[in-house]
Amino acid sequence: GATQAIFTAIGALAHPGDEVIVFEPAYDSYVPAVRLAGATPVTLPLAVPGYRIDWERTRAAVTPRTRLIVVNTPNNPGTSVLSPADLDALAALTRDTDVLVLSDEVYEHMVYDGRRHASVASHDELAGRSVVVGSFGKTFHATGWKVGYALAPAAISAELRRVHQFTV
Repeated sequence: GATQAIFTAIGALAHPGDEVIVFEPAYDSYVPAVRLAGATPVTLPLAVPGYRIDWERTRAAVTPRTRLIVVNTPNNPGTSVLSPADLDALAALTRDTDVLVLSDEVYEHMVYDGRRHASVASHDELAGRSVVVGSFGKTFHATGWKVGYALAPAAISAELRRVHQFTV
């Protein structure tokens, strides 16, 4: 399912010596997957109220060892949704770097209060450096199906398939 796609993406893209930024509260599989890849998790709290990303704090946490930033939108359990302005901030933060983005978007269809889900795949600049993870189980309210997917540019997808081939 989506958890395997997340594990595969982290295993393919993060390596010993790398740092991976994770915003908390977070889905419980992110940090263990980062550790299993031999990378170092760098956890940053989501700002309350609203569970928003503090972009200045995030910018300060990025180092030459930062390989991956994990976002979860809509966020579970914080319920925040990244806005187009957030996507622009993420693009500015990763511009002119080798930092990749893993976007867990399994709750993309569960957005309320008139808000709309904005995928990193819909952002021209982020689409070329991102892996988007989704879940048919979440979408169709059948989580026991364990059918997830990962969407990525061809070069990144090739790396994911190298790991996926030996973990299934």
